[in-house]
Amino acid sequence: MYKYVALGMQIQSEIEIPGLFPFDFQESGDTVIVKIGTVPETLQNEILEVKPFSFFNEREFIFHIPEAAKFYITNGNKILIEPLTDNLDEVFFYLYTGVLATVLFQKNILPFHVSGVVLKNNTVLLFAGHQRAGKSSTSIMLQNRGYLPFTDDTAVLQVKNGLCYATSSYPIIRAMERTLEKQSVYSDDEITPKIKEGFKFGINFHKKFTPEQLPVSGIVFLSEDGDEVEISPMKSTEAIKLLKFNIYRKQWVNGMKKELLEFQTISQIAQSKLHFFSVKRPWESDSFEILAQAIEDQVIHQIGK
Repeated sequence: MYKYVALGMQIQSEIEIPGLFPFDFQESGDTVIVKIGTVPETLQNEILEVKPFSFFNEREFIFHIPEAAKFYITNGNKILIEPLTDNLDEVFFYLYTGVLATVLFQKNILPFHVSGVVLKNNTVLLFAGHQRAGKSSTSIMLQNRGYLPFTDDTAVLQVKNGLCYATSSYPIIRAMERTLEKQSVYSDDEITPKIKEGFKFGINFHKKFTPEQLPVSGIVFLSEDGDEVEISPMKSTEAIKLLKFNIYRKQWVNGMKKELLEFQTISQIAQSKLHFFSVKRPWESDSFEILAQAIEDQVIHQIGK
């Protein structure tokens, strides 16, 4: 059996999953078990909602990606995989980008669509925004400036004693080719093409991965607007709507009856002791090096001391 950690979850698998972070632990009732087998055709209980490639209720979820794989996720602790292709990289792509998030929902934990870096004071700065807003590119350009990667695509945010903490996902960053051409921290051996995202490449950062939960200093909401980079602080009341927008797989909230969890989680984050920023960059402009400099000067130097 292979053992991993991802998004704060202990995962035990009968097959090797190379994109996850190896981590030894004592198995418990909360351990997520991954097995290969035949996925049932329907759920044991009533189907509450149907989305593209999936149908689900509060405790069961079936993915069916034609010519790729079927997944059956139950009770927040079991994942059954039925590959429909010999290309396991493609199968694992859906495991990373959807199945793990489903397990979190079933565990009554909401994942967020963010990337982030570790600051010099061992806190985390996170980047949120719509797809292709530049979360990964901003992270990589800051890594060029000496900051360590924390997570890409997803993270778990939880509040304890008024402080917001983040747990990283897995040690893969997905980045545009033009970003890779300007980065200086990863070798060619650490960069591979990614299945189903032909316009992006994958960066493996297992050696720099931090599985521990770290405090969050700030959240930067990225958008494309105007002709110059603009950075401004946000009030927590303004951040609430954007936090809700950036729940990962937010379309599952209603079908899995997580409306109360959504309200509680976002309210706690908004009221916690962290900084929110609105960061705008020029539309369709290759401005990430300038953006990273501005974030370091106007955000990190303020919160990362």
